[in-house]
Amino acid sequence: MFHNFSTHKKTDSSPPASAPARLNKSCSECTRRKVKCDGGHPCSSCTYYKVSHLCSYRQRNKRNAVSRSTLEEVSEQLKSRTEILERLFPHTAVDELIGKSRDELLGILRITSSSKATTEELGNRSAEDPDAAIDSAPVSENGEPTADRQWDESSHQPPVLQAGDDINAINLATDHHRRSYLGVTSISAILRTIFRLCPPAKHRVAEQAKRWTEHPIQSQIAPFLGGDLGAHLLKEQRCIDFYFENVHPIVPMLDEEDFRSSYSLGHRRDPGWLGLLNMVITIGSIASGSDTLHEQYYDQARNFVDLDSFGAGNLESLQALLLLGGLYLHYRNAPNMAYSILGAAHRVAIALGLHRESRRRGSNAAEPKEDLNPTKVSRLETRRRTWWSLFCLDTWASMTLGRPTCGRWEASTMDTLLPSFVVEDDHMAMSLDASVRFCLICNRIQSRFAQFNRLTITEAVVFDQELQTWWASLPAVLRSPTNCPSRLIIAREFMRNRYLNIRLILMRSLILYLAHSRIQKAQLSTEEVQTIETCRIVASEAIDSIALCWTPNRIHVWNSAWYLFQACMVPLLSIVIESSRPDPTAESLTSARASLIKALETFSEMKPWMRASDRGPDIVAAIYEAITGEAEGAGRTPSQDGDSNFFGWYDEQLTFGAELDWGSFLMDDDLHGALFTSQAQ
Repeated sequence: MFHNFSTHKKTDSSPPASAPARLNKSCSECTRRKVKCDGGHPCSSCTYYKVSHLCSYRQRNKRNAVSRSTLEEVSEQLKSRTEILERLFPHTAVDELIGKSRDELLGILRITSSSKATTEELGNRSAEDPDAAIDSAPVSENGEPTADRQWDESSHQPPVLQAGDDINAINLATDHHRRSYLGVTSISAILRTIFRLCPPAKHRVAEQAKRWTEHPIQSQIAPFLGGDLGAHLLKEQRCIDFYFENVHPIVPMLDEEDFRSSYSLGHRRDPGWLGLLNMVITIGSIASGSDTLHEQYYDQARNFVDLDSFGAGNLESLQALLLLGGLYLHYRNAPNMAYSILGAAHRVAIALGLHRESRRRGSNAAEPKEDLNPTKVSRLETRRRTWWSLFCLDTWASMTLGRPTCGRWEASTMDTLLPSFVVEDDHMAMSLDASVRFCLICNRIQSRFAQFNRLTITEAVVFDQELQTWWASLPAVLRSPTNCPSRLIIAREFMRNRYLNIRLILMRSLILYLAHSRIQKAQLSTEEVQTIETCRIVASEAIDSIALCWTPNRIHVWNSAWYLFQACMVPLLSIVIESSRPDPTAESLTSARASLIKALETFSEMKPWMRASDRGPDIVAAIYEAITGEAEGAGRTPSQDGDSNFFGWYDEQLTFGAELDWGSFLMDDDLHGALFTSQAQ
């Protein structure tokens, strides 16, 4: 009588079965024969032709027709994503971003963002203060207006060896700034910090500098072209021998056998060859220990190495420019002139095609060495070594400048192969290969320092670990004096000095950044404390290694004395910092003083082989006397209250929200512009 009516329908949770695949109506054989097929299994045609086993039916390919709405939706998505990329990378085509890694994309993004921020900041500053954009340091230390950056390192004056230059910071205490642009990696940055913390140090150095200017160093040049021709040729040969024994292993860009053969025959009179010959003899005369012979040969070299050298595109002229800008002008204390010549030489090298590997005509592959005759291998290898020698010389000279690298090496446009071993035990190739790998790291460090934003501790640690990995990978003969060939001794010591110096630059630059911040010692992070300690350890290691391994050779002493001077800046700064604190650490003071005493003793031992113009030891001694006297109670540095920061001082005028302009910081104590506010406010 009663009935249950239910409208509920049982649903199947399993997905609906897909429609069976549709097969072609014609079998494969009938399709091939182009005959009618009845669709049988097998079909009548295949049965008739007795190929029933071949009768099969292919599954139809499903056609996915794209609707207009779907196409429009995808097009809009592509357009919006392209617009986002163009906004993120406004100066880079989207096609150029293909294949780049995440780090490379972030690097491009960082550069673009920095450039935009700087442009906006400069625009705002110009609108608010039209004079701000004219000069970053409009007033000098003595309050007088200064001119634009300028210097004079030319050699048209009477032959006088300059006692200093602005890059080496010798003139810093005398206010005779020639004002070339320098960054935080320069020696001037750390000296300026020391002078701010300890004014008596600046006064002591200024007193010493007055004596140097009152008694300039006159070169005693004697004519040498007259007299016995045989003695003159022997003198040249001796200088050439000294060059290849002491300088060539550092920058082995010449084919020694070919050079000596051309010199002995005496047939070549082209300007490129004569310029190179005289530059080799000039630098070789320095290695020989002569005080004046290099001046004489340099006068001869200048007849061939001049502006016309840039109009004559050949390998010998380029090599002469490298020896002039990469070595000799630094010996003459003319680093800005050297910097300019190396920059021009880089253009000459690119015009000669040294930045690209030689290739077969109609092929993208480099020519294999086994297919070339020995003469051509030698020429190709000389081209490679010349390019990499230029790269290394420019990198070494720019370590303490803080200037942009100006495209010194770009892997996307340059593919010159690294030096190869011509013979099984090619120590020259080994030396240059190690230097190139080191300079590739330094090139990235210099490029990073030249950017607007500060180097972070994390970045510095990564760079430092990369440098230590490079050092550990060197062959034993380049790391240890044991069983080291005599020709590699100076090149090995140069390499170690530069390795320790670039590590010092990384760490001490971070300390200078900390000096610009109001931060108490107790507020330092673990990484910052470790950075300061690492800097002290590396400086001590550099001083110890130079004191132990220097040799009585003018080329070696010239290099070692410069890096010893740089290493001394860290213990000097450490003493100043500790002495300005209410509770100085006795252990740190003792260690720093011991390192400085060892360095001064080493300078004294080096004195007979140093240039008469070398003032580094005098500066270190003057600062050491001033700061140790300061530490013993002769006076105190600014800010002696209990709320002193990490460095025991701070400049009341500093505006700490802005990035420090090291260019103006090095030039003027008053630091006007965006970095300061008035004390009278």
